Amino acid sequence: MTAGEEILDNRSQRKFVCGAVEGFYGRPWTTEQRKILFEWLKKMKMNTYMYAPKDDCKHRAFWRDLYSVEEAENLTSLIEAAKENGVEFVYALSPGLDITFSSAKDVQFLKRKLEQVTSFGCTAFALLFDDIEPGLSETDRSVFQSFGVAQVAVTNEVYQHLGQPQFYFCPTEYCSSRTVPNLLSSDYLNTLGAKLLKDIDILWTGPKVISKKLTIQHLQEVSSVIKRPPVIWDNIHANDYDPRRVFLGPFDGRSPEIIPYLRGLLTNPNCEFEANYVALHTLGQWSTSNNEGLKKDIIADGEHLSPVASDIRLETESEYGSNDDLPSRIDRRYQARTALNLALNDWMLEICTNRQPPRVVAPLTISGPPIPIPPIPAPPMDNTVTPVCGETMVASFPGNPPGSPEANLVNSTIPSDSDSEISEDPEPMEYVPTAVNPAEATIPGGIPPEDAMQVEISAVPGDKDCCMSQPPDSFSREELGLLVDFFYTPFDHGLTSTQLLQDLHFLKTNAGVVIKGQGKTNLDEVTAWVEAADKFLAVVHKVDRMIRLLHLIPNAAVVHEFFSYLWDLQGLIQLCACYVQWLKLGQIKDSAIAKLSEPSPNSPTWCSKGYKELFHSGDQEPWVFRGGVQGEIQRLLPSDGAHDLFLMRPPEVLLKKMYSYRPYSSSDEASVYSICLRTCDDGMDGTEVFPDYPDLIADRIIGAIVALSAEYCFVVCDDQGVCGYALATLDATELRQKSQVSWVPTMYQKYPKPSKEELTPSEEVIMSFHTPQRSTPLSVTQRYPSLIRLDFIPARVEDYSVPKRLLACAVMALKTSGSTGIHVEMNVGDKCMIDHYQRMGFFPVLDSAGGPEDVVYLGRAI
Repeated sequence: MTAGEEILDNRSQRKFVCGAVEGFYGRPWTTEQRKILFEWLKKMKMNTYMYAPKDDCKHRAFWRDLYSVEEAENLTSLIEAAKENGVEFVYALSPGLDITFSSAKDVQFLKRKLEQVTSFGCTAFALLFDDIEPGLSETDRSVFQSFGVAQVAVTNEVYQHLGQPQFYFCPTEYCSSRTVPNLLSSDYLNTLGAKLLKDIDILWTGPKVISKKLTIQHLQEVSSVIKRPPVIWDNIHANDYDPRRVFLGPFDGRSPEIIPYLRGLLTNPNCEFEANYVALHTLGQWSTSNNEGLKKDIIADGEHLSPVASDIRLETESEYGSNDDLPSRIDRRYQARTALNLALNDWMLEICTNRQPPRVVAPLTISGPPIPIPPIPAPPMDNTVTPVCGETMVASFPGNPPGSPEANLVNSTIPSDSDSEISEDPEPMEYVPTAVNPAEATIPGGIPPEDAMQVEISAVPGDKDCCMSQPPDSFSREELGLLVDFFYTPFDHGLTSTQLLQDLHFLKTNAGVVIKGQGKTNLDEVTAWVEAADKFLAVVHKVDRMIRLLHLIPNAAVVHEFFSYLWDLQGLIQLCACYVQWLKLGQIKDSAIAKLSEPSPNSPTWCSKGYKELFHSGDQEPWVFRGGVQGEIQRLLPSDGAHDLFLMRPPEVLLKKMYSYRPYSSSDEASVYSICLRTCDDGMDGTEVFPDYPDLIADRIIGAIVALSAEYCFVVCDDQGVCGYALATLDATELRQKSQVSWVPTMYQKYPKPSKEELTPSEEVIMSFHTPQRSTPLSVTQRYPSLIRLDFIPARVEDYSVPKRLLACAVMALKTSGSTGIHVEMNVGDKCMIDHYQRMGFFPVLDSAGGPEDVVYLGRAI
């Protein structure tokens, strides 16, 4: 009998610990949310909750401070609520940032703090030493032999002082990837196993911080080192390391066969409370699927097979990525997809529950400096993996997941209007996220940020086709399944979202078949491409519909917590739809066709060789593949050099107004001209300036682009029609030459030259058609060859992301055709519009030869 088996056979008959640990970085849950959680845990047959929010200052940063009277009352009510629901409340403290282990005073602080919580009725505790530097101070080195010995000495003393209650310990080496030199040879873990009192449970995350799978062999090795079965602190649903990801898929990658090899399992889930229903529901199903505690060899015995096992279809890795490592004779009583379907049915009841977003208030929180981690690795080539992206991001080191204060808080949930109301009696242990920088959250005219939604399906619809109306039906189980599909698990995307990525890659790399006038056109290939494009746009339409319907559900708390993710997703898929519609028009330059199918050497995408396999494997921590489905979409689009147009902080308030983006159509001319007139006076209405010539200023500013370069023009629509545009030309020099030949002579005839000396503003503009046209300095066009003009009606564009997304539409088309930079020409007096362009990444272009004094040229690389 091995040491691990002996431990398992001799382990106490205490209950299997299962539930949730609130151990993430970011805004802690509210008191009311925790009480709802206790009800969920009871309903889902789980028994434990651990209080360990990293950004509650009295849990971690100021762990020595006692709770105030108000805070004590709040904690007491939480502990009582947990007991009423049969849930054990575990209070955790994280003193590792600054504790002096050899200080009798610090040890007394620990005892005093936990004694205070004992007086609230708490009977279970934890000391957490994760996410700290694994070294001793000079004072401690003179007393303790090692870091592990110091932690053990303090923990054992506190544990015994409290009367040996239910007690948990989180080690600094809390997963295999963080052990030195490895799991079996770790002096630190072996010290814990030998010296930590045997009834203290040790928390463990698995092979990695976020482990794709947990196997019996791994757990046996862990148990042999720490001399007891571990309690898994499971980060599989944790999302505090990536502000664009939330995980709504089922508990997966952990067969029920591992239950006998564990002391328990606590899931550390999404920061957003309402996003955790599926994670908890499926965990509850998992925990009861082998509640007899039968081991693998017993489960495999035919006498113990579940009577319904033969009726359940085995899942495949391609669909659900779960139990592929189980022997074929094992009873697969827990199946991720089956569990997910049951969870979604019950979640629909929560979706239909009237619940308002919480009012969030909190004490000061402390965060440390960011810690860089390796970039996205390139797919394995010749059995090697090398980083190629050159980017950095924040790491997280939990016994809790990534995104630590040391790693910088990156997933603060953006508050809604209700959050701005400060409670007269702030609840303790809660957190207010930092407000958005007003400079980043406004657009010209001081309009506050708002929501961007909706996608058009037709290739080039007219203005009337832009208008959007709310669907007559309501959010359904189908929409809920689609929501989960796009926010699945750290190592898997849903089937629909995966297909969307593959289709986008196909449409982009094969867009050359629909180029107009191409002599070698294969009609079958064109038909196949168009059908794929229509299928893609139909999926985008479904996603858009799902998001719009979600805004109508009774549970406003769900809408509130999902808003930032859906705002991001919808903005990205709208850009995809606009890009596919543009590709469908067949206006790419012939010279750019070959580059469409070339993989980017420095930015691997979902369709790069080996990328998906690396993503699914779990060999890399999931924060390496940041962004989720949105990130994968962005990497597939021609966005290099324009990431700022795709990565934006969500609006502070929840907004429902919707927008769509599409290529410009000739039927849009009147709307575009009207917008130009209403924004020509430094972003303000110029109607009264040109009363006799309503088309004049548009003819002067945008007429040539619309008439001669419409293939790179785009519009944004709201429910009233076109409300903004981004009009561009691939080659500004070529446009000027064409304009001199065809456009300017037309303007001569349309606007006769004034004969009087004192001119009105309209006549001054007319005179510009009758004077030699000024050329753009060569230093501008060489670096920024493409020209653009972007305008919108401020009163109708309430989402600050709209102009950036509109610009992104034009940038993607221009980049696809080979452009490397864009510029805009502004009058020196247009201060507001110049500032607006600068906020979108443009900067003044210096002309070494000296440019005209009345004109400012702004450029940006793309």
